[in-house]
Amino acid sequence: MDASEKDTLLQFMGQVYGETKKNDQMVVGQSQQLQPRANQVKQQFEQLLRTPAQARADTLRQPVQVQPTQAARVVTPEQAAQELAQVTQEQPVASQPTNVLPVQYEPVGEVIPVDPNQLEFDLSEPSKVDRIIELLEVNNKLLVEIRDSGIQSKHNAKRVKNTKPQ
Repeated sequence: MDASEKDTLLQFMGQVYGETKKNDQMVVGQSQQLQPRANQVKQQFEQLLRTPAQARADTLRQPVQVQPTQAARVVTPEQAAQELAQVTQEQPVASQPTNVLPVQYEPVGEVIPVDPNQLEFDLSEPSKVDRIIELLEVNNKLLVEIRDSGIQSKHNAKRVKNTKPQ
């Protein structure tokens, strides 16, 4: 690590130490369960401070040679099957069966048949859940009306009691 990298790291570690010490004072305080961490950060900071900075020329590494890659080409499944068949003919394997049938591939553009066991959504009719929700809404409205009528009848009963007969 050169001098500028070391300076940057020391600045960062100094900020971390300051924040950690502040957190230790606020959060840890007199707790018996929590232990302060600022001392550990300070020790790491001092250890880094003691390490000498190396010259930039020492840290340079040899550039890695990049080998050019082959351009990617699109291979159809039929071409891949032919190439595999050629490779297997050139390099016979002892455990390979003697009767090898060519692989048949389906064209990609065909329509996929619909599975009759697969369910589809029928949005034309409300589902049972929708019907239950509607019934609950109606029930809640009726309960609110009952509650409101009960409150009004109590007020009316009190008014009748409090009126003096003439």
